[in-house]
Amino acid sequence: MTASEPGRRERPTAVARVVEVLARRIDSGDLSPGDKLPGEATLASELSVSRPIVREALGQLRERGYVTTVNGSGTYVQSPDAETIADALRRHLRLADRGSINVAQLYEARAAIEVTAARLAATRASAQSLATLEGLLQSMRTSATRSTAYSSADMAFHVELARASGNPLLPTLLEPLVEVIVTGMIESHGRDGAVDDGITMHERVLECVKAGDADGAAEAMAEHLAQSQRLFPDHVLTGRVTAGSRR
Repeated sequence: MTASEPGRRERPTAVARVVEVLARRIDSGDLSPGDKLPGEATLASELSVSRPIVREALGQLRERGYVTTVNGSGTYVQSPDAETIADALRRHLRLADRGSINVAQLYEARAAIEVTAARLAATRASAQSLATLEGLLQSMRTSATRSTAYSSADMAFHVELARASGNPLLPTLLEPLVEVIVTGMIESHGRDGAVDDGITMHERVLECVKAGDADGAAEAMAEHLAQSQRLFPDHVLTGRVTAGSRR
């Protein structure tokens, strides 16, 4: 084994470190879409790794949509797609300091995304989206006594409503919060009236969306989220931000 080639155990860690460093530069804006990355030799020297490590890291960044390589020209940062944005948000949540995000902040973010989504869905939802939402609502009804199944259907309703808004950024922003939200749903599932009230509120939102009532849909979603926030277990966010909320 030479000094320039890490051992088998070191290689995955070295690759992951290079991926993280470059992804962070792109996420932060230090590297912008269209910027050309330094060559492999330059990156290897800068990051104190071998060229094969850099080559493998760039391959992973290509798979994740961060960069594209043009034969004979070099590797360039590309405009992020929805999944790349969602991945960046997930990483931020995982790396957040313990307890740095509280319930009020979570629900401020949810309201910013979901009240807008409900308003837009009332005028933009397709027949297919409406049918999907109705099916998810029915799944909530039939799984009311099963916390995991109920919570999965509940969260899927919210994500589908964001998709029905016609703005692809709204589900992209909501999706990284799903794990957080679902954990809280499951923990608050058994509270008195939580499930019945939740189903009733989802019915109201969907009725307004079907009727094309944008103001009504937004108001119903805002009321639902306020109710949900009151049920949210505070302790879920006192550890790592990978656990939940109630709908």
